[in-house]
Amino acid sequence: YFTFSSVKQAALIYTAIPMSAIGGVFALLIRDMPFSISAGIGFIALFGVAVLNGIVLIGTFNQLEKDGMTDILERIKEGTKIRLRPVLMTATVASLGFLPMALSHGAGAEVQKPLATVVIGGLLSATFLTLFVLPVLYILFEKGFKGKPTVKATIILFFVVFSFQNANAQTPINLESAIDTALKNNLQVKNEKLNVEYQQKLKAAVVDIPQTNLTGEYGQINSIYKDTKFGISQSISFPTVYAKQKSLQNENYKNSVLNIAVKEAELKKQVSEIFYLLVYLQQKQKILLQNDSVYASFLEKANLRFAKGETNILEKTTAETQRGQIAIQLNQLKNDIEIFQLQFQLLLNTTTVFSPTAKNPKMIFSASLDTSAISKHPTLQVLQQQKEISLVKTQLEKSKLLPDLHIGYFNQSIQGTGADNLFYNTSTRFNSVQFGLGVPLFFGSQKAKINSSKTLELITENNYQIGLQAMKTEYQAAYKQYQTQLQAVKYFEDNALQNASTITKTANDQFANGDINYLEWTMLINNAVSIQSNYTDAIKDLNQSIIQLNYLTSK
Repeated sequence: YFTFSSVKQAALIYTAIPMSAIGGVFALLIRDMPFSISAGIGFIALFGVAVLNGIVLIGTFNQLEKDGMTDILERIKEGTKIRLRPVLMTATVASLGFLPMALSHGAGAEVQKPLATVVIGGLLSATFLTLFVLPVLYILFEKGFKGKPTVKATIILFFVVFSFQNANAQTPINLESAIDTALKNNLQVKNEKLNVEYQQKLKAAVVDIPQTNLTGEYGQINSIYKDTKFGISQSISFPTVYAKQKSLQNENYKNSVLNIAVKEAELKKQVSEIFYLLVYLQQKQKILLQNDSVYASFLEKANLRFAKGETNILEKTTAETQRGQIAIQLNQLKNDIEIFQLQFQLLLNTTTVFSPTAKNPKMIFSASLDTSAISKHPTLQVLQQQKEISLVKTQLEKSKLLPDLHIGYFNQSIQGTGADNLFYNTSTRFNSVQFGLGVPLFFGSQKAKINSSKTLELITENNYQIGLQAMKTEYQAAYKQYQTQLQAVKYFEDNALQNASTITKTANDQFANGDINYLEWTMLINNAVSIQSNYTDAIKDLNQSIIQLNYLTSK
């Protein structure tokens, strides 16, 4: 404004800021970087360069107008042509200067990269828009505004330009998106998926045939002549053994698939718990901030009354003490939020800092006490699969009592006179085939393995029954807890919250009229706040019981 003495031209140049912000935001998005303090500083530097280019361009338009170029279109064409090189040079030099920071990976890179990314991306969009959009806006401003702006218009323009919301480094996220992000990024789930891939590849290794034997002989095999003999032989287990090994590997593969569902169910539960704990802490923080505002007003009035001698120092001290206690609680809440925020970010396995947002801090659950759905829980399905694995193992051990098979082929020379009174030399070869069975005469060890496998069947069956009974008991306990908390929440919503509102209003009115003193007012206000806080606690407990029920019923 001091440069051009024109509000409309100052506002026109200021449009370079949102035009440059477009590129900065997209650059962060493309490089998957969250907004941070470093990025904010980058935006400040970016806005300075963008505004400088706008000043250069508008200043040239004004100079051409003073030189007698009245045609606005010709003025824009000529001015843009004259200032094209300075504008491009300004943006190019700044971009190239920040390029090493944008590509750095050494010490301090986490601070340098967001700053440089914002500047480079913003200058690309700002330069393009400055050369094309700004001249168009210049035409509209010159033709659309007549006369001097009023003081009222100037004030409105000031607030429009400078009314920016504070940048928030946290990205809001709802529960469904948080669970989807966790299922996609969590390393434990990824490991279980890799284990499935591992078990899948092991299927090709179930038919493990022993090495093939190759033999050769040379010497006096049948006579004084030197003969040669070559042979190849192979031993294999009975085909039933390979069939059972394949069945066992298939069952192991199914077990690994079920383990993915177990990890996903546990992850959903953990994400839900942390999500609603953060929502709970946000609600607590909101209540404390409202209470702090009340006592801030009370302290201000107490100071005035004390200064005028209308009250003693006890009222002022009471207000200061209450605010101090609230400050301690707020600080503790802040630390708790940061701790749970770190746990939440760990579960989602992402560098983006997400802030849980829920339309309703209270979860909705509608179900009756029905334990039949528990049998479909992934954990019980894994225990059931363990039973199947133990059964197949027993069958595999039994199949190993079957004889091994042996087959061989031999080729040799027999020099000399044969049984047919003919003489044979080394060029004549004789063939033979050998068959054999490996009979397990000493099967005591294998019998012991079979018996131990049968014991394992009993163990897996007991484990399944234990797991089933434990989950049914846990479900019944969670349902009882849900009913208890639901009644508590209903009481607060139907009666207690209304009473708290009445207590607050009545206490404020009576204190203002002098019907009660500050000590009575403090007790009543604290009582009303305690009701609101207890309601938040009841919602937290209700949500945790619903999360547990959803986990047990695989929802």
